[in-house]
Amino acid sequence: MRVISSLMLGEGMPTIWRYFTQKYPAHTESGIVRRFRESDKKMTTEKPEGFSGYHRKQDWTEDSELTHITRGTPCGEYLRRYWHPVAMTEEVTDLPLLVKVLGEELVLFKDKSGDFGLLHKHCSHRGASLEFGIVADHGIICCYHGWHYAVDGTLIRAGSEREDGPMCKKVVHGAYPVIERDGLVFAYLGPPELRPPFPIFDTQANNSVEKVPFSLSTPCNWLQIYENTQDPVHVIHLHSNVSGIQFGVASGVDQIIEYQDSPLGMINIQTREVGEFVWNRTVESILPNANQTGAIWEEAQNEKFFQRSSLLRWVVPLDNTSTRTIGWRYLSTDLDPDNQGNRSHIGKEGIDFIGQTATERSHEEAQRHPGDYEAQVSQGPIAIHDRENLASSDAGVARLRRLLRKRVAELGSGEEPAAQAGEEGEIVSTYTQDTVFKVRLNEQQRKAFGQAVASTVVNSGDKAPLERELMVRQTCETFEVK
Repeated sequence: MRVISSLMLGEGMPTIWRYFTQKYPAHTESGIVRRFRESDKKMTTEKPEGFSGYHRKQDWTEDSELTHITRGTPCGEYLRRYWHPVAMTEEVTDLPLLVKVLGEELVLFKDKSGDFGLLHKHCSHRGASLEFGIVADHGIICCYHGWHYAVDGTLIRAGSEREDGPMCKKVVHGAYPVIERDGLVFAYLGPPELRPPFPIFDTQANNSVEKVPFSLSTPCNWLQIYENTQDPVHVIHLHSNVSGIQFGVASGVDQIIEYQDSPLGMINIQTREVGEFVWNRTVESILPNANQTGAIWEEAQNEKFFQRSSLLRWVVPLDNTSTRTIGWRYLSTDLDPDNQGNRSHIGKEGIDFIGQTATERSHEEAQRHPGDYEAQVSQGPIAIHDRENLASSDAGVARLRRLLRKRVAELGSGEEPAAQAGEEGEIVSTYTQDTVFKVRLNEQQRKAFGQAVASTVVNSGDKAPLERELMVRQTCETFEVK
C-alpha cells in the first residue's frame, strides 16, 4: 500500500504521474484516491494494517429515512400519526409558550376558560409571532393587528375588519388538538381525519406511584437517544466498568439478552444471576418513540414479581438535530426501597439519575465518568449509520431500526399504522417489568427462565395487573428445584 500511495502523490515517479494526468485529465486526484481506496477495500482479505486513517471513507451517507422528521419525510409522517408530549403543564403560564415539535415552530397557551391551544407561530394576517399574542377568554389575539383565533384555529375576529366581513369565513389558522394529562401536555400533529384515540398506558393508570413530569433537551437526533433503550449491553460498559456503578451493582452483572416483538413494539429480555437470585427484566420500546424501563437502582436482593416501570418517556424530535425527552418519573417505595431517588431533581432539564444532561457535571467530570448524554451527543448531530460496524451485541438496535423502517415503509405504501388504543380513554397494557426469584439455575436454565417470564408477561396483556403478577409468580415456581 505504501508503493501505491507514493504513486498517487507523485513521489519518486513524477514522469508516470505527469503521463497519467495528461492522458486522463478528467481523473482528479480525489477521484484517483477514491478508486484506490475502493480497490483496496475489495482486495483486502487479511486483517487491515494500522495507521489507516488516510484511507478511511469520509463521504458518509445519512440514514435520512429514519433520522429526518420534518413534514413530508417518511419518518416525519409516521411520527405524526401519534400523540406526543410537547411540554410540561407547569411551563404553560399566563403567557404563550414557544415550542418546536417535529420541525414546526408552534405557540402553546392556555386561554382564560382553561382550554389549551397549539397554533402555528406566525399570524395568518401579516406573520407576527403569536408568542407575543394576548391570551384571551377564548383563544389568543395577535399583538400586531388584533386578529383573534380560537384554540382550533378558526378566526373569531379579524382585528379592525367588520365582524360580518369575509375574513372570518375565509381564514383558518394552523392548529393542532391538545390534551393535558397528569402534568404533561400532549398534541397530535397528523392529518385531523386520522386522529387516533389518546392512549392511557397501564403504568400511567397505576395510582400507587407518584408521577413526576420531567423534560430534558439533547442536541442530537432523536433516534440515537431512542435506540439506546434497546442497547442493554452498554449498561455493563458505560454505566458500570467505565464510569463506575451508576445504576446499582446488579446492573453491571453480565446477563443473557434476547429480543422479541411485543404488541406495542419490542422488548429486550435481560436475565442475570445475582447471588442466590435470578433477575429477569423486560425493557420496552413502544413505537414510534416511547420507552419504559424498570427500577433505576434494582439490586435484586428480594423476591418480587412483575414490578412495573420507574419511568415512561417519549423521545420527541424538535427537529433533525435536537430532541426533547419528556415523560413521567414514577416514584414509590417498592421501586426505590432505599430512597435513592430525589423528587426535587426532577423537572425542567432535570432528572434524579446521572448522565442525562449537560449541566449536571463539569466537562472533566463527564470525561472521567460519562453517561448516556455524553455517549449519545458525541455521536454527532445525526449519527451516521453508514460508518458503523454493527456487531452481534447490537442486535437490539438493529431490530428496532428494522421495525421502524418497516412501519415507515408500510405508511409509504398507503397502510396506516395501528392505533395504540382502540378507543378514547382505553387503558393500554404494557410489558416492562422486573421479576426477582430465589433459585439456582445454570446458564441454559436461566435462558429458559427469562424466555418463560417474558412470554407470560406478553401473553397476559389482557389480564388485570394482579392477575398478571400471579401468572408471573406461577411461571417462576415451575423452575423451583424439587
